[in-house]
Amino acid sequence: MRLSRTLSLVFFLLLLCVFSSQAAQAPRWWKGNLHTHTLWSDGDDYPEMVVEWYKTNGYHFLALSDHNILLEGEKWIASTNNRGGQKAFDKYLQRFGERWVEQATMQGTQMVRLRPLNEFRPSFEQPGRFLLMPSEEISDESRKVPIHVNATNLRDFIPPRGGSNILEVIQRNVDAVIEQRERTRRPMLPHVNHPNYCWAITAEDLMRVRGDHFFEVYNGHPEIHNEGDACHSGTERVWDILLTFRLAELRLGAMYALAVDDSHNYHALVPTNSNPGRGWIMVRAAKLTPEALIAALEAGDFYASSGVRLKDLRRERNRLSLEIDAEEGISYTTQFIGTRKGFNSSSEPGELPPKTSRPTTRRYSSEIGTVLAEVKGSSAAYRVNGNELYVRAKVISSKLKDNAVVAGEREAAWIQPLIAPGQ
Repeated sequence: MRLSRTLSLVFFLLLLCVFSSQAAQAPRWWKGNLHTHTLWSDGDDYPEMVVEWYKTNGYHFLALSDHNILLEGEKWIASTNNRGGQKAFDKYLQRFGERWVEQATMQGTQMVRLRPLNEFRPSFEQPGRFLLMPSEEISDESRKVPIHVNATNLRDFIPPRGGSNILEVIQRNVDAVIEQRERTRRPMLPHVNHPNYCWAITAEDLMRVRGDHFFEVYNGHPEIHNEGDACHSGTERVWDILLTFRLAELRLGAMYALAVDDSHNYHALVPTNSNPGRGWIMVRAAKLTPEALIAALEAGDFYASSGVRLKDLRRERNRLSLEIDAEEGISYTTQFIGTRKGFNSSSEPGELPPKTSRPTTRRYSSEIGTVLAEVKGSSAAYRVNGNELYVRAKVISSKLKDNAVVAGEREAAWIQPLIAPGQ
């Protein structure tokens, strides 16, 4: 009898270990930002201060993506004559102390050393709680038009590759990231930044990029023009155009949409500054590692947000459904948006703004990116009937966004497209 009880207890403990292990590996949501700047390029705060802001504000992962540089090696800057000035230096010194803040006088100027990622990383990273990924904003141009591509989890610095036109510049920089990924066998992710910055990138450019499946549908910088204007398509309209033609004609696969901060300014939180906390992604993965996060992103198992949170999201073969983590007193509308097969593919040139010859995204039929269904409430679902190329969803909240760039902006979430079989 005693032996039987002992065996039963051992069996129970083994089952408990198995179930605990499975529970520990169950996918969950991780919050992160893939576009962030510091004093290593044109941000106005020290990287440790920036990382601490994100960690203490509920983020799980962060990519520090300064312009044309990785946070490595020796870099000194004037301690007060920089974008952050005396205020940033005083806060940095007070927070981390003289033993950490390395100073020196060089040619009569008081200098401070910027700590590289490998030095401050151990102070912030925690397995299963917070992760930093080395990144670079590859900042290029075509005839003085800025073209920027982010490279997440990069190992080696990539100088801008250049090119004879906008598409070639994007493609050459994306190719460089893919080449490094294949050569090093390290998970990496290229994505095209802020297409409407300086009205640089049209849907026609973006739809033809090979090897990249990500772009920024929402960027929190005040000069990005996510919403477009009378002559330029907004980034959501661009998303529907490029999804439609990449799937129906070019056979290049889906393009997924990111929300990012593109944060530069950390001292004054006002609409005219590029502040942290405006846009992020929620990634569903079993582990907080670059491998797990990038695999989930490439599978489309994430959503972009400017404030709305989801409890659950399901992208099944023929059904897209979601449940909102609703706030009390706030109402929600979910739009299911897509393009049906047999759509009108004709287009005409977009209206050119005054005093410019730079092309704009062409004008397409309203059959592209049409609202297929609209649902009120905290849960919504759409069943594919077979004539859609894709279906994506957008959740719109009645809650005004805090520190919004655009007056009257309401919090939202963007769900990645469900692609029809065979596309």
